Amino acid sequence: MVDLREKRSYPRAKIEWPITIKTEQGRVQGLTLNVSAGGAQIRCQSPPLLYEVFEMTIKTPELERSLVVDAQVVWSTADLLDSELTLPIIGVSFTHISDRDRWLISTAVSMFLKEEKRVPPRVEAAKKALEKALKECMEESSEE
Repeated sequence: MVDLREKRSYPRAKIEWPITIKTEQGRVQGLTLNVSAGGAQIRCQSPPLLYEVFEMTIKTPELERSLVVDAQVVWSTADLLDSELTLPIIGVSFTHISDRDRWLISTAVSMFLKEEKRVPPRVEAAKKALEKALKECMEESSEE
């Protein structure tokens, strides 16, 4: 039987860090959706093309400094999206990263994975708003 589970070289954590991608076309702001010491999943407007290599600055508040790495797009949803409201997601592999920066990312990922619950603030806010709306709906329907 074939094992279809994905095998990763490095542990990956859902970490949202602001990024800046620098290509020949200019700079693009974005956000990591998850990160490992070997690469990241990124959401941004006007992403680089598949297999394009670029410089990326990762702003890491937890590490108190930005990291600069070279990365290559290894997969992309840019060609699959029909809606202008949905930003493309790309997967990148770090092609050049210092040993120190790889260690820093690996350490940050380990710390995030050790936490039992790491939910971005915007997700918590959306969850609370949804709970409030559902509660109000239930109260209105019980009054009728």
